[in-house]
Amino acid sequence: MGKIAYRLSELAKRVEGELRGDGDITITGVGHLEDASPGEITFADGPSLQALCDACEASALIVPPEVEVNNDKPFIVTEDPRLAFSKILELFAPDRRPPAGIHPTAVVEDGVTVGEGVSIGAHAYVGAGSILEEGAIIHPLAYIGPECTIGRNCEIHPQVFIGARVQIGDRSIVHAGAAVGADGFGFLQTHEGHRKIPQIGTVIIEEDVEIGANATVDRATVSVTRIGAGTKIDDQVHVAHNVIIGRNCLLCGQVGIAGSTVIGDNVVMGGQVGVNDHVQIVSNVVIGAKAGVIGDIDQEGIYSGYPARPHHEQLRVTAYSRKLPQLTKRIKELEATVAKLQEKLDGMAE
Repeated sequence: MGKIAYRLSELAKRVEGELRGDGDITITGVGHLEDASPGEITFADGPSLQALCDACEASALIVPPEVEVNNDKPFIVTEDPRLAFSKILELFAPDRRPPAGIHPTAVVEDGVTVGEGVSIGAHAYVGAGSILEEGAIIHPLAYIGPECTIGRNCEIHPQVFIGARVQIGDRSIVHAGAAVGADGFGFLQTHEGHRKIPQIGTVIIEEDVEIGANATVDRATVSVTRIGAGTKIDDQVHVAHNVIIGRNCLLCGQVGIAGSTVIGDNVVMGGQVGVNDHVQIVSNVVIGAKAGVIGDIDQEGIYSGYPARPHHEQLRVTAYSRKLPQLTKRIKELEATVAKLQEKLDGMAE
């Protein structure tokens, strides 16, 4: 395969940007602003990066209107350089799609429906009655339980576990080591120990969802754990049984969501956010990293802290808490002053 190359004018057209300078130069790769090489294109998304732009050795830049390119190299102007760069990255991303077909070492049980162009890798397992729709990729060592549905152009990476009857929507990606459809954590405390509550529900992953490496999405007790279309889940996130997550949410690394929580659309959770069970969170909420959500959030906005509260309130709490050592010292001084005054008053009374 020959080296990938594009004229700068072609790239400008792809990102719908304004080309300035020589559009005939050849771009053969992409790089970071700090260390891009000749032949590559990179981006700067704000005036704070002006110095790096001036020193950059890339052959071309993508910049917003407020950034000046002072070294006579050609560039593309766009309102969202980061978005434009991501579109160009797609052109240079290698195509790692495996060939269609079933590897001789894969185990495909009876009654499996295999669509056109499906790839099943070495030592993968597909349970009886499952449906693999057109273009799905099942990488080596993946496990697909019985009666699952894997949608069109889905990609299931190595060592993924997909439990029985789970449904994965079109174009969704499940990364290595993730488990979708393991039993929810349901137990009754009895005098004889912890009695397991059977988890006989399922998981529905809607279309265009991405689930990160070693993330877990547990099956419902009797109904459905659901992940809405377009939602992206980072590595090592845990979604417990009966949870409902809306569309286009972003859950960053190590988020933990306890059972039967309902989350609206367009919700963003920073790393290590913890959400209590049976909580409801409305749409269009942003929750800062390490926040603890112990009750419902019924208004849009930005939340942070433990317990999670509106961010502007949390900033005040943080500011006050930083003054606690000074305030404690001042209180002790005032107490000592009051005690001395009391002694004087007591002496005068005598």
